Amino acid sequence: MHFTLFHWLSLLIFIALYVIACVLIFLKVKTKKEFVLIAYTIATIFTAILIYSVFSMINQFITQADLIKLTYARNLKNESVIVSGRVENLTKYDIKKCYLHLTITNKKVTGGEVFDNKNIKSAQMKNTSAVYTIEIVDYLPGNTYKDFQAEVPFPPQFNIPQFYHILKCI
Repeated sequence: MHFTLFHWLSLLIFIALYVIACVLIFLKVKTKKEFVLIAYTIATIFTAILIYSVFSMINQFITQADLIKLTYARNLKNESVIVSGRVENLTKYDIKKCYLHLTITNKKVTGGEVFDNKNIKSAQMKNTSAVYTIEIVDYLPGNTYKDFQAEVPFPPQFNIPQFYHILKCI
């Protein structure tokens, strides 16, 4: 995570609010030491949770990317899938890494016979999906794009493959 102006401003605001809360606790509570310690601990934990939440929200807005021209090509020579496409940075801030979470599932064509009692008893649990995490971009400057190509193993028992993907950038 790289710090932007938004990160620094929110950090300064939350530190100022934390200091104000600590001063108020010091001025208003003079009875028991245990209560003061609990109040400081609660203020610290609450401020830390707020800072983490706001930083996560800011990061969602400054790391936006999109996949363009994503294609899947099966390489029969070595039973693999070649994934290629283009990642585009939609903001003016740099992106450190982008990962493509790829799931390949085996689509099964079935009719009503699947729910027959003799078929339910003889049914076996089979692995019908393969999941891969591929690092597709190492560094992407703001408002630019980069082409990528990666190769992942293809499960040979899949007859009718379906591809699902999720792009995650940090």
